Amino acid sequence: MKKLLFIIAALAVFGFVFGSLAAEQKTTPSKTAPVAEAWFAAVGVLQKIDAAAKTFEFKKIVQPKGKKAIETMMTFAIDDKTMIFKLGEKNKKIKLSFTDLKAGQTLWITYYVEGGKNIAKTIEIRP
Repeated sequence: MKKLLFIIAALAVFGFVFGSLAAEQKTTPSKTAPVAEAWFAAVGVLQKIDAAAKTFEFKKIVQPKGKKAIETMMTFAIDDKTMIFKLGEKNKKIKLSFTDLKAGQTLWITYYVEGGKNIAKTIEIRP
């Protein structure tokens, strides 16, 4: 009987310790674990550019089927990894720079949110 109680107590302690460790790993991200990134896409018209801050304002346009278009203003930042391009003949990407962006251009943007900011990953200038 004492053996049985000892085994039950040991299993309870064992389960508690490993359960706590598992819960801690779920709530505390590891510094070596890859971070899951959420990517988004937006289509719209470039409104205003701030070359010094490397940001731009963009009117996102969503056209639900059979409904009126929904327009939303968004601000995007770029970084050294942002790829700006347009498609040439045979859909070949022609690399461009931030200075090639002009107000009124239609853009297709893929982006992620970091620290509350929209960071453009790719910017495609569309005709």
